[in-house]
Amino acid sequence: MDTITIFGIRAILEAIQSEKPIDKVWLLKGSQSTLFEHLLHTLRTKNIAFSFVPVERLERFSSKNHQGAVARIAALATQEMEPLIETILNQKENPLFVLLDGITDTRNFGAILRSAAAVGVDAIFIPSSGSAPLNGDVVKTSAGGAFQVPISKVQHLKDVVYHLNAHEIPTLALTEKASETVYQKNLKGPLAVVFGSEDVGISFGLLKVLDDQAKLPMQNNMDSLNVSVACGVLFYEIIRQRG
Repeated sequence: MDTITIFGIRAILEAIQSEKPIDKVWLLKGSQSTLFEHLLHTLRTKNIAFSFVPVERLERFSSKNHQGAVARIAALATQEMEPLIETILNQKENPLFVLLDGITDTRNFGAILRSAAAVGVDAIFIPSSGSAPLNGDVVKTSAGGAFQVPISKVQHLKDVVYHLNAHEIPTLALTEKASETVYQKNLKGPLAVVFGSEDVGISFGLLKVLDDQAKLPMQNNMDSLNVSVACGVLFYEIIRQRG
């Protein structure tokens, strides 16, 4: 079984709640807090293997803020693009898909997953190369979102666009190059939104096959927001329009 290491009490609790297979949990000796006791009770109730270790052992796993808890879990699963889209279209009238082009920062990716889970995004598509890894940093930053939103890795995001076009799902690029803002767009129906990296944005080859473009209004000579913040802004404008 492929595994990843996650760290932090909340991240481990979220993995358990999402019924991810937990291989082993390591806990810091002498830890005392209400949240730590809740994790300990959950591990015992679920019969999940754990052991108490000194801080030096935990820091071998992660130098991050582990909060006295590290776990080895099954790697985050990804899904095949075509059957995932077909299943969602059969279940939802107005699905929301997200394509991430070149998002390599794990914290940004995790924050996007967190926002996506909060607003009910139906699926996220990422290229198999040039994207942030699905690791413990992503899980922790996502606050459980990594377990809630289906993720599909594809060779080329253009393939996703073409498949969505075949089902008449419009695609919208968020780019500062657009002439209209997101507030001037009708976002009520089925939709796929595309975000690019902060340094180069959406790649030109992908941008030219998308149906439409929109930007966020900016003042004070600012040309862009952090990509995870931009995602959140657009997600909630979609939610607002859909009522």
